[in-house]
Amino acid sequence: MNPSFQDVITAADAERLDLFLGTATRLGTAVQNVEKDFWVCWTLDALFNGLATGGPRLLFKGGTSLSKAFGLISRFSEDIDITVFRGDLGQAAEVAELDALSGKKRRARLEAIRRACQAYIAGPLADEFTQVAAAIIPDGRFRLELDPDDKDGQTLLFWYPAVTPTTNDYIRSAVKIESGAKSALDPHIAATVTPYVAQDLPALDLTISNVTTVKPERTFWDKVIILHGLRQWYDRRGELRHGGQRVSRHYYDVHQLMQASASPEWQADQTLAIDCAHHARLFFGSADLGLDAAQPGTFTLMPSPAMCDALAKDYAAMAGMVFGEVPQLDAVLANVERFEQIVNGTTAKAVPLVPEG
Repeated sequence: MNPSFQDVITAADAERLDLFLGTATRLGTAVQNVEKDFWVCWTLDALFNGLATGGPRLLFKGGTSLSKAFGLISRFSEDIDITVFRGDLGQAAEVAELDALSGKKRRARLEAIRRACQAYIAGPLADEFTQVAAAIIPDGRFRLELDPDDKDGQTLLFWYPAVTPTTNDYIRSAVKIESGAKSALDPHIAATVTPYVAQDLPALDLTISNVTTVKPERTFWDKVIILHGLRQWYDRRGELRHGGQRVSRHYYDVHQLMQASASPEWQADQTLAIDCAHHARLFFGSADLGLDAAQPGTFTLMPSPAMCDALAKDYAAMAGMVFGEVPQLDAVLANVERFEQIVNGTTAKAVPLVPEG
């Protein structure tokens, strides 16, 4: 692990607060965001460089990877999405295998993967993470627990020793380590991540290496499929999935990824789009997500008008996690709509962006 983090962690609370305040002022964001980002990065170091060698391999994915590993979105880190290599758990199921199984046998196979992952997360990983934290955080000022809101028992909450005041429930003093073993593993690369305070500590090297991370083109299409599922879910159930909490970020992420220099290639990669949808249908399939229609020609990415009021409220809450200029939700949805039209058409032409101003 990177020993430079210990210099910050063992500093007096007032010194850490001053550091976080200085970085927050420079970035124009809430000090709680900066503190949490520091602990998100330390958590990644613990997971990828601090656990015992020879254990199951881990893969960093999701929105936080887009921000920390690739700098493709300007949204502050809130949680860490981790996939355990299921083959390392003795559950090396692949798409072709699941596709050949009957519904009952497939469900049993997925349940075996869930149980194996839950046993590892709640057992060896939690134990080793606790030992790493206890060795560096003074006076045991942390807590690691299973997230009571995760019925699958695969999510951990790492409550770090916060020195910033609590202002709202959207930014809590805990890093959520959301784990599973059913996600796709490729393509991935070894990435580096750095906390935002690093620029204000030039004498310290706070770079974290060796973070195995899903490449952004896969995350782009995974996000597209999430948007599809959100609309399908609402059409079938008449309610926003997850109670409408923390879902607007996916529209923002897709909007931001469409501005990446490599985005035209990602948008044109219908083979990857179909692969992502096929994997999601077999490993995460629910009839209410309508994943059979998650393919070029029948994607449903735009929210219905009835969804928009709740999405706007959630977007306003999420906006505090974005640094720099926050794009208007209307501009975000306009670009999502244009991409939906393109991906469902006959051309693979990249989407021209709608200005945010």
